[in-house]
Amino acid sequence: MKKIQFEVTEKDIEGYAELSEDYNPIHLDNEYAKAHGFSGKMAHGMLSLAKVWGILANELEIMQFPAEFHLQFQSPVYVGEQVELNIMEKDNVVTITGKVMKGRASW
Repeated sequence: MKKIQFEVTEKDIEGYAELSEDYNPIHLDNEYAKAHGFSGKMAHGMLSLAKVWGILANELEIMQFPAEFHLQFQSPVYVGEQVELNIMEKDNVVTITGKVMKGRASW
């Protein structure tokens, strides 16, 4: 099993908002996010997926998108949180689990 950590930064979120044109204030405005029941600004779900895919492509040299994958977000990943991925490869199947190392989020 391989363990890898990454952080979701403010710059990541702002860049993804520009790229995707998803300017939902829960991603960009701390007070707005808090007023709507969150702990603060959070990453776009697809930004989290993109970061994971980038790590897989670099670490496992996977260059094509998988034929099938299952994804479940259990809670938000907030700005500045460290995410730890556990990557297991067996019989041509890659299993990835992730958890947030600080804060209350986990996925």
